Amino acid sequence: MTPRTTVFFIAEGPHLTAQATLLAASLRFHNGHAFDILAYVPGTDAISAPARAAFDHLSVTVEPLKTNPGLWKLPYPHGNKIFACAAPRAPGTHVFLDSDMVCVAPLDFTDIAPPGTVAMVPEGTPTWGKGNDRWNRVYAHFNLAMPTDRVHLVRRRRIEYLPYFNAGMVAFDGATGANGRGFGQLWLDTAHEIDQQVSVARKRPWLDQIALPVTLKRYGLGYNVLPDAWNFSISERPYEPDARPRLIHYHSFRYSTLWPQVRTEIARMADTLGPAHMAALTPIYGDHWFRQPEDAV
Repeated sequence: MTPRTTVFFIAEGPHLTAQATLLAASLRFHNGHAFDILAYVPGTDAISAPARAAFDHLSVTVEPLKTNPGLWKLPYPHGNKIFACAAPRAPGTHVFLDSDMVCVAPLDFTDIAPPGTVAMVPEGTPTWGKGNDRWNRVYAHFNLAMPTDRVHLVRRRRIEYLPYFNAGMVAFDGATGANGRGFGQLWLDTAHEIDQQVSVARKRPWLDQIALPVTLKRYGLGYNVLPDAWNFSISERPYEPDARPRLIHYHSFRYSTLWPQVRTEIARMADTLGPAHMAALTPIYGDHWFRQPEDAV
């Protein structure tokens, strides 16, 4: 039997659960049941009965996510995505998505991340480590030479830069390596060590993205650079009528006013879930359908 692809994300509190519901509805609309969808609920949190009913209607599996907040030197909610990537799942291609994303076109994950590789979109701008020696210190801590390869960042001047990726969409093969650990566990181990033992500034909120390329180099993994259609950020971005994104990373609904694709998916969600589900969800979420706190995943 051919292993299934699993797409997974975080559903925590009303903000992320509302966004996760929109993400799930858009994934199902454009892709049917081509892959499995999994919503992780971190720690001891529980989602509401109406939210669970909506996920059931969308054939989304809901599972608790074991986390360890004490692993981090300072609180780090973004770390839940790394715990999610490290969680055990069935064999196959695994795709993590930030909850503040929406699918606007069909997705084909065939061969996106062959074993030993991780597929991601480069970050938009050099948000960490440009113009100082922070990257040098991080790589040196692991006795690694600085990378000689470069990627083109995907926003503004699209400069050539060290391998640096947006962690809002991360695809990888679920197989474990020779050491019995999969990519997510290796990423978690590397992020933990950087957080606890490497003296560099501004680790928050960038720790996940700092640790990503270091994990690849530390464990000899390759990377597949995806076009930004797979993680299309619209924060502070004027509408581009010729753009053809597959996954829009909207960050906050205030950025979606110029991008009709997001509003279209909200309307489709209402049609997909139907009046009963929407009526049950709306009193719980209120305006959480349309805004997001700055510290959300």
